[in-house]
Amino acid sequence: MMNATNMVQGNLALKLETPAEPTFTVVQGGRSGFQPLTVKPARNQQAVVAPARVALKVPTIVAVAVALTLFFVLAMSVFSARHAAYAESVSNVTYETIRVQPGDSLWSLAEEYPIEGLSTQETSDMIRNVNHLEHGSLAAGAHLKVPARS
Repeated sequence: MMNATNMVQGNLALKLETPAEPTFTVVQGGRSGFQPLTVKPARNQQAVVAPARVALKVPTIVAVAVALTLFFVLAMSVFSARHAAYAESVSNVTYETIRVQPGDSLWSLAEEYPIEGLSTQETSDMIRNVNHLEHGSLAAGAHLKVPARS
């Protein structure tokens, strides 16, 4: 008869051996090197490791601040350029009124009546806003304003 405690779903190869006393290595040092220390906790005592303090130097803080500032400026310039292009595209739009056909969606209408300089998503959003639609669903037979074809 086999010992059932040594079996894990019928496979003895999966038996796990746990060490009698857990150990870990604390590495002390800096850029010049390290000195390993092996620490064994006393019996029935759990090891407590204090978090190491990281000393940030002024050049590191300045570099991070400069990088974040550059990122912010770049993001704002990209956003403002995109917003200006959107505003210019929308400002020159003329509209025509159409009757919604069965199967039409805001996306299909945005593809059928594109606005130069805008994505299909932006055109779809613009059609929804111009027609004061709360949802993206359309009813067949309804009248909608869409960008006039060029």
